[in-house]
Amino acid sequence: MNILILLILQPCLMIQLLDGIMIVEYQFVDYNNIQFTLTCKTQFWCLIGFGSTYSNADIIRMSNVNGLLKIEDTLEQNKISFTSPNVDAQQDIYILDGLINDTYLYSSFLKSTNSDDPTDELIDPYSNVEMFYAINEKNIDFDTYTQYGRFQLQTYQCHYTCATCNGPFAYQCTMCNEKSIQVLNGYCNTNNYNNVTKLLNKQILIKDEFNLEWEYDKNDNIILQIEISLCDWFGLGFNNDKMENTDMLLIKIETVTINNEKGYYVQIDDMFGTKNTAPLSDTQLYGTQDWILDGFVYNNSTELFVIRVHRELVTSDKYDFDFSQKKDTLCIYAFGRNGQQYHSANRGAFQFELSKNKQSYQEDYWDKLVLNGHVILMLLFWSFISDIGIFYGRQLKSYPKYVRVHGMIFLFLSIVTYFFVFGMISQQQKRIQQLQTIQYNKFQLFIYFNNLIKQQLNEPIGYQDTKIILHFILGVVILLIMTTQIFLGLLARNNLESNNGTYLIYKVKYIHKYLGYLLYIITKVQVVIGIKMLYYYQVSAISRKRIKYSQIEQDQQTLYESIIEKLNTGTPYQEMIEDYPKITYIILREAVYDVSDFNHPGGQYIFRKIKGREVGRYFYGSYPIKDTQLHKHSLFAINYIETRYLGDFRNESCPILYTVTDFKKPSHVWTLQEIKSMGTNVSLFKFINQDFKVNQTIQGVQWFGRYFYIKPYGIGIDFQERPYTVVSCLSEMNIKYRYELIEYFKQKDWTKPLPQQPQLSNILQFVIKKYNGQKNLSKFIHTASHKRFEITGPYGFGLELDDHSSGVHYIFCQGTGVLPFLDLCDYLLRKAIFSIMYQDGLPIQQQYNQLDKFKLILNVSSKTQILGYPILQDLEYLNNQFNLNLFEFNIIKQHYTKRDLQDRLKYQAAKVYVCGFQQFEDDLIELLQQCGVDSRNIVQI
Repeated sequence: MNILILLILQPCLMIQLLDGIMIVEYQFVDYNNIQFTLTCKTQFWCLIGFGSTYSNADIIRMSNVNGLLKIEDTLEQNKISFTSPNVDAQQDIYILDGLINDTYLYSSFLKSTNSDDPTDELIDPYSNVEMFYAINEKNIDFDTYTQYGRFQLQTYQCHYTCATCNGPFAYQCTMCNEKSIQVLNGYCNTNNYNNVTKLLNKQILIKDEFNLEWEYDKNDNIILQIEISLCDWFGLGFNNDKMENTDMLLIKIETVTINNEKGYYVQIDDMFGTKNTAPLSDTQLYGTQDWILDGFVYNNSTELFVIRVHRELVTSDKYDFDFSQKKDTLCIYAFGRNGQQYHSANRGAFQFELSKNKQSYQEDYWDKLVLNGHVILMLLFWSFISDIGIFYGRQLKSYPKYVRVHGMIFLFLSIVTYFFVFGMISQQQKRIQQLQTIQYNKFQLFIYFNNLIKQQLNEPIGYQDTKIILHFILGVVILLIMTTQIFLGLLARNNLESNNGTYLIYKVKYIHKYLGYLLYIITKVQVVIGIKMLYYYQVSAISRKRIKYSQIEQDQQTLYESIIEKLNTGTPYQEMIEDYPKITYIILREAVYDVSDFNHPGGQYIFRKIKGREVGRYFYGSYPIKDTQLHKHSLFAINYIETRYLGDFRNESCPILYTVTDFKKPSHVWTLQEIKSMGTNVSLFKFINQDFKVNQTIQGVQWFGRYFYIKPYGIGIDFQERPYTVVSCLSEMNIKYRYELIEYFKQKDWTKPLPQQPQLSNILQFVIKKYNGQKNLSKFIHTASHKRFEITGPYGFGLELDDHSSGVHYIFCQGTGVLPFLDLCDYLLRKAIFSIMYQDGLPIQQQYNQLDKFKLILNVSSKTQILGYPILQDLEYLNNQFNLNLFEFNIIKQHYTKRDLQDRLKYQAAKVYVCGFQQFEDDLIELLQQCGVDSRNIVQI
């Protein structure tokens, strides 16, 4: 059995059928897939089906056919009796693992929750799923069963931060997607908990070099916080005075320098010493890694690290020490500096005083009480009870004790408000203090945050941040007015009930009355802001659902299917827009949505600009649409469009990535392997992933300009995802091939074998320019030492070329805006070389038949070195030397004017590409339209 898969995708819910003869385990692994593990005590076959009846049911069957395990996606169409189901032509299950032994059949597989196969069941992760099972324990006859029954999946989909959970909301996590992020109060990936604040117990072991703090939490974990001087590695052994048979925690610290800035990378390992030699990892001994890194901080002045980890008191790993007894135990430590692999004299032993434990669990309860009280009571009091108090004070003056009732209501309301408002302020102060020392797992961010804090006052405040600030300011104003109102109310009451009252009572009542009106209005505004904030931060994601036949007309459904089919068969963008003028569809990553019936808050003209386009760059807030501000869409927007899902744009014409194996689902987490500077603030980033092979020489032209989305994996910073284009021609393999091809071309000896084009590697690379800005991914990836990134793609239509594209294509780009076009230029360079060599007698002709009667005119606006310049220079030379009429190249040092463009647009434009900064693109598109270029032929890259 593949243990790695089980660690990553271990189902968290189990149903035992027939007293354990059949066991079904399941969990949602993402929005689109549910993983099942099926174990059957038989040597023949068993199945599970979706639906309340066997007729027309979607069925997964597992069988032993002559010693071969088969897991099949099937469909039963017999409405009268139980018969063997038919195997689906489209197999929509992804087999992860399978096993046959003398007793059981076992399989683990993924099933799509919203397959585009009409015979497959659509699974709603928020509703119970009716299912049935059948098993034959006697023979392989698929038309008969020995036992049959029904059951129900009590199902929901975990929040995206959770690997396993008790419910669909963010606060119901039981295990996080990233193993190094702990669950606290049910939350994962939350900044407030990745901290290194002081713990309750402390031992000073080596003054100024080694201190140990610890604490037990309410989830039966032990938290260790180790303060050590700068070293290469540090080891801690438990319950022994020697290494043999000792459970150990090993901390490795690596110094990382990126772009002349220093950072640190921390890795932890759960180890076990078998002898008085180097210990082995628990996983090498077939145990488990149970220590989890919560965070760390490094103090430059003291050169001390504070590293925080946690682990369950008792684990299932036999190599782990049992902390549950909470008694003193003998421990050892060792460390190495300056490249030392052996600790030498850098070691020692100490008594770990676990019995002297101080602990307090009421803080979590108090925080929840304050938060829930603030939300519920403030909403109830200032939305309804305050109206009752005002009604008594203004309309029931005939009631003898109206003043007292009015006063008591608002006095009680004020006391409760004081309590929960100041409780919230105190709670937020603690979080701010925690954030001052926050560090994220496995990497050091102090460089990044120092720069970020310096820019904080100069950065624009986001919409949600504005609401938080306004909510706080109005809260302070309400407290001041409320305090004044209490004083004025008491003064008015005493004057009304006293025989010695004065005429000043009228002025007091007048002020009290209108100040009350002001308070009433402000509190209503405050309640509305609070509700919006609550909904914004507490709403949970819903799952993607295809629009069902019952929700729309039949002809509309046919129209939707036609859109998906045409997209996936490479129909040009402009033709799609003309064929479906009344359908406003958009593409987000690979998913296609119909938003025709939605009124966009920013104006319907936005849909006119993005119709039919991949909109991730706008949706995720990394790029603004003209005449709009940068805006990262909320979970509301995501939830809405998920209900308008039509299908997937598979991008099969872009074969950049290949999965290494079909036996497991590939991980899209890539490791940053190398950074290579390519100029001022521009670097080449190489990522590696053993689950994929990257095609270095892709046939065809449709893939040019396609892009990937990149974001850091496993941290709590909410970065704006940005699209980055793959530039294959700048890989070392392609640079070497291009050099060899040009040398071959120069020698003109056709008897020699042609240089071989590179094929596959596991390196995916991007050229990224560093920009400053708050939560800016390009700055983060340049300056932080984080190594793991989630990279998905390819997406989009790229340059919208096909094999038969012809005519003159113009490019107007700026700086790094040339990058999406370099692979096209590299292709044209190879096309030119082989065309010339073939005419000169080369007996073998490479297949460069695409883009016949095609010409590219590249205009680059740049005052610095142009990326990929050797490619452009060689292509321009060949074009001019051999009159190929294939390429023109112009370097512009100044801004474009209308006259400049008119001079350069010498030919009828088939397409005009624009790529650069937002203002550059906006101005250029406006000038192009003034020059008579059809807006349908202008493509923003």
